[in-house]
Amino acid sequence: MVTAARSTGPATPSTDAAAPPVDVRAFLDAVEARLAGARRGGGWTRGDAAYPDLYGTAAAAGIRAALGSPLAGDEAARAAAAIRAFRRPDGAFDDLTHGPMHRTATATATLRLLGRPDAPPAFVADLLRPEAVGPFLDGLDWDAPWPASHEFAGLLAVALATGVDEPAWLEAYLGWFDAHVEEATGLWPRGRMGRVDAFPGRFGNLAGAFHLHFLLEALGRDWPHPERVAESGLELLDAVRPLRPDPADALDAWGFPQLDWAYSTGRAAARARHRVGEVRRALDGLAAAAATAFDDPAAAAGDLHVVQARVALVAELAHQGVPVETGGRPLRALTDARPFI
Repeated sequence: MVTAARSTGPATPSTDAAAPPVDVRAFLDAVEARLAGARRGGGWTRGDAAYPDLYGTAAAAGIRAALGSPLAGDEAARAAAAIRAFRRPDGAFDDLTHGPMHRTATATATLRLLGRPDAPPAFVADLLRPEAVGPFLDGLDWDAPWPASHEFAGLLAVALATGVDEPAWLEAYLGWFDAHVEEATGLWPRGRMGRVDAFPGRFGNLAGAFHLHFLLEALGRDWPHPERVAESGLELLDAVRPLRPDPADALDAWGFPQLDWAYSTGRAAARARHRVGEVRRALDGLAAAAATAFDDPAAAAGDLHVVQARVALVAELAHQGVPVETGGRPLRALTDARPFI
């Protein structure tokens, strides 16, 4: 059976003097108010529609888990029912956004988080054979590794969330990534790295890797070349402005890119015990910039799926030892609680 390992403590110990805490209490208060206003029956809307949707309900469950108050009991049962309302007979899930694999991974990972896991969906059955690994992964658009990760990580997340018992397939699947990683960067795929000074460019390779990293973490597996991942992250932080938006940039620049960077770079540095101090200083700086950006009340407004990424960023930074003032909320790294986002 594909099983998950328990996550251990903070990912990035530091020998530097502690930075002052960043205060995100007002942002988290606003997020909780947003959840209350976005509730629709047993589910949530990601926008302002009169009915619940898949990604709004999954985001609400993810946010609650990250805030240390996961849905439970009747709330969890009703949220699970709201998610299953979007399930098709073949086990895939419907939504107006994303592709079938991403939607199904989001749904099944959230159902597992809610303590109500689904059975393996029929529509991926043919992909869960060792002989299917090469054709599936080779056939993805590796010139766009960030979107491709929705497919390759999505399938693995579905297998993990639904308890697929195919050990030969799992070893073949992870073996493909071992064979195709670029040693110089620690990213995928070998020989097809984007430019460092472009966006998404090389960051697209890192963002794609992030989606595999949190699944390797859940499976208790080693990451290939984590010291190179840390170096790649530091190089990108210096070169890619969207990773560190300045106050003149739109709030829309904050969310998934910073989460992906912080997770993969910080945890890689800790795993390899490589450039830990530099990475920690970068994380502290990112946290301070995020706290300033999230003072804007609009940070908790808009698409709830994106708000979830901002909350996940704060929780990940706290997990990695960045001091965060949360108003007593016991934050939990979201991709540890639910290995898909």
